[in-house]
Amino acid sequence: MTDHLHRVATVPFPLGCPEDLPVAVPALPDAKPAGLPRLAAHLSDPSNRTSLSGLLTTARAEFGRVPSAPVGEDPRESPPNRDNDLAFGIERHVGEPLALLVAAALRAETGIVELIERGGTDLETSAWRDLIAGFDALLCWLATPSRVPEPFPVPGPPGRTDEPEPFDGLRRWVRGHHVFMVLSQGCALALNSMRAAADEKDTELAAPAAAVASRLMWACRAALRFAGEADRQQYRNEIRPTLMPPVAPPQMSGLRWRDHEALVTALGASRASWAWLAGTRPALLEEFRAALDATYDAHKGVCQHFVGGQSPSLLATVRSHRPAVGVIEQFHRLRAGALPEPASGPGPAATRERSDSGALDQ
Repeated sequence: MTDHLHRVATVPFPLGCPEDLPVAVPALPDAKPAGLPRLAAHLSDPSNRTSLSGLLTTARAEFGRVPSAPVGEDPRESPPNRDNDLAFGIERHVGEPLALLVAAALRAETGIVELIERGGTDLETSAWRDLIAGFDALLCWLATPSRVPEPFPVPGPPGRTDEPEPFDGLRRWVRGHHVFMVLSQGCALALNSMRAAADEKDTELAAPAAAVASRLMWACRAALRFAGEADRQQYRNEIRPTLMPPVAPPQMSGLRWRDHEALVTALGASRASWAWLAGTRPALLEEFRAALDATYDAHKGVCQHFVGGQSPSLLATVRSHRPAVGVIEQFHRLRAGALPEPASGPGPAATRERSDSGALDQ
């Protein structure tokens, strides 16, 4: 049923369970993997960043192998999540939770860098930098939770090649989803850490966690767009068959992926923390809301590109005829409604002018 995965990605893709991650900034140092400070120093050295593939090869070697084992039967797992994991070659592992997240982040980033250095990308330079900056911010923040790293140099991405390789669209689809699940776990961790620090009225720990959450949300936006880098023919011939019987598992539904659910739960629980933090750092809330809006816009854009504005999702129930884009917009309103309004009032993220640094380090 999933034999096609071996053509497009290195599978199984080991990933820890989001429920096992720490939920507070003070717990991060105790759970920090031994090799993480060395890894962060390697990532932040400008002399190492002329080639992202070289950077990641050395980084993975320095971080080393993470001991882990497949979870097996997990009572916390829903059947739809199990089917999603199966469809994308994800295998849940148990081990040191943060070490598993770091290893998965390095593996996912390597997967997309390989593709882009070989076949280019349609992402504009700013979105490409957002994607890599999300990984940089997550890994360096885990090493030092009291600060947000400055944006590091990122080589510009090459444009798409005229003749894509066979299964190039499906390759980007699968690896882009691996990236999105890792980023979702990281963003949920940052939001939960921000909330724990806010409960203690600790601005010095809450502000960096909030800034990292924004960078990760911008990276999620770029990951969605990367996953959708297929033309209509590639979608029809390569991607669509994997979303339908007999290839797609019976309860496959992206909404029920446990990493996405963890992010939604963390987002819903963060309202009071954002309101408190915005009292002294309003730019942090504005940046996160802009990133969230832009991420949903990217999701709608990918959906429209593949199925149009009026078609239901292939993963919708047989009784649902609602356009997929409309469903995404409904969830957008719900998620954005869980956050307080910024002092400057709501504004469309899609037309917002961003610098590479934004308001993240304020």
